[in-house]
Amino acid sequence: MDDQSGIAVDESSKREEGKKVPWQIFALVIGCSLLIRLFVLRMIAATPLVSDSQDYRAMALQLAGGVHFVPYWPPGLPVYLIPFLAMGLGDVALRASMLLWWTLFCWALVRLGRDLGLKDRAILLILAIFSITPAHVHFSVEPMTQIPSAALLLLAVSATVRCWKDPDWREAALLGGAAGWLALVRPSALPLLIALPALAYFGRRRLREPVIAVALGGMMILAWVGKVHQLSGQWKINNSNGVNLYYGNNPWTPLYRTWYFGSHAKPESEEIHRFPEYEKVVKEVFDLPETERGEAFQKRAVDYVLQRPDLFLLRSVNRVRCFWGFDIFTAAHLRQARPSVRRWFPVVLVLDAACYLVVAGFAFFWIAAAPGAFCRRWETWLLAGAVLFYAFPYWMSMSHPTYHFPVIAPLALLGALAYQVVCSSGERNSARGRTALAVLLLIQAEWVFFFTRT
Repeated sequence: MDDQSGIAVDESSKREEGKKVPWQIFALVIGCSLLIRLFVLRMIAATPLVSDSQDYRAMALQLAGGVHFVPYWPPGLPVYLIPFLAMGLGDVALRASMLLWWTLFCWALVRLGRDLGLKDRAILLILAIFSITPAHVHFSVEPMTQIPSAALLLLAVSATVRCWKDPDWREAALLGGAAGWLALVRPSALPLLIALPALAYFGRRRLREPVIAVALGGMMILAWVGKVHQLSGQWKINNSNGVNLYYGNNPWTPLYRTWYFGSHAKPESEEIHRFPEYEKVVKEVFDLPETERGEAFQKRAVDYVLQRPDLFLLRSVNRVRCFWGFDIFTAAHLRQARPSVRRWFPVVLVLDAACYLVVAGFAFFWIAAAPGAFCRRWETWLLAGAVLFYAFPYWMSMSHPTYHFPVIAPLALLGALAYQVVCSSGERNSARGRTALAVLLLIQAEWVFFFTRT
C-alpha cells in the first residue's frame, strides 16, 4: 500500500473539496429525516414490540432487575435500553430512543466521508438516500441492532482513519470504545476490534493508538464476560452463536435459504413437524441444561461441515450472493400488519429495492471500474476490510439480505471514493464496471426467485 496515495488527495480535488456544503444543509436533511421517523413513530405507536425487539426489552428488564439468567442475546442494545426502562417509559419511548442512534449514524457518516476526503455533495446525497430508505426508517424507530451496528461501525472506521492521519489517543479511545460496543451489539463483529487497529498500525507503524484501542475494547468485552459468568457461570458474550451456526449448517438446511431455521420451524411450532429428524435433534439439545446448548449445537454443526464440506462450500457461495440481495425485512413486517398498514407493502418493497440498488449499483460499478491506483490506497483497504470482516461470519453460518445493513454505508462511501478517483485520474474500465453491475442484478433476480417461493 502506498502511503502517499492514502488519505491525501491531489491539488485539484482539494480545490473542489474547498467548496463545502453549509452545515445548515446537512442539518436540514437530518432534521427532515427525523420528521419522517417521528411520523412513522406516531403511526406505529399503538403497535406492541414483537420478535427480537421484545426479546431485547425482556433482557434489559432482567439485567435491571438483577435476575440470574443465561444471556441468549448480546448485551449491547439491552444495556442501552435499561435507563429508559428504569424511568418507567413504555414501548413508544423505547422506539423513540433509537432516534439517538440514527442521529449518531448521520453524524458518523458525514464525519467519515470528510475524513476520506469525499466531496460534501456526495456525502449529502448518500445521507439523503438513507434518510428515505424504508429499512433505515424502520430500524431507526425499532429497538433492534441494525442502526446501532451501522452507527458504531462508521464511527470505528472514522476513528481508524483519524488514527492514521493524525495519531491521537482520544481517537484511539473512540476506536476501541466503538469497536468494543459494536462487538457487544453484534458478537460476530468481534474480529474488527483487532482488524481496525491493525490497519491503523500498518498505516503509520505506531503501536500506541492500536494498543489503546484494543485494550479499551477488550476491557469492555471482558467486563461483560465477567458479568455473564456471575449470571450463569459461563465465560462468553452470549449463548446464541452455536445455535445460529447449526441453523445454517445442518443436513436439513436449504442450500440457498440458509436463514430458514433461524426464522422458521421453531420448537413447539407446527412447521417444525415437517422435519421430524431435525425436530428430534433440536429437542435433544433443548433437553440439556441451558448453559450447554450452545456448545452442543456448535459441535453438531462442525461435525456436519466436516462430513459434507462440499455442501458447506456450496451453501457458503450461496450465502455470499444472498447477502447482497435487496432488503425485504420492513416490507415483510408490513405484510403481516393490520390491513390499513398492509396496503403500504408494495410501495415499501419497491422503494427499499430501488434505494438499495441505487447505492449498491453505483458502488459495484465504480469500485470495479476504478483504476489500479484505487486498490493501492490505504483507505480502500480499510473500507473494504471493514465490509469483509463484518460480513464473513454470516457467509459461514446463515445469510439473509437484512444482515448486510451495517455495511451498506461503508460500501456507499467506498463507491463514492472510487468515483472520485476515476474523475481525478481520468482512467476507468467500463467493461469491468458493467460486469459487476450485471452480477449484482443477477443476484437480485436469484433473490426474487427464492423469496417469492417462501
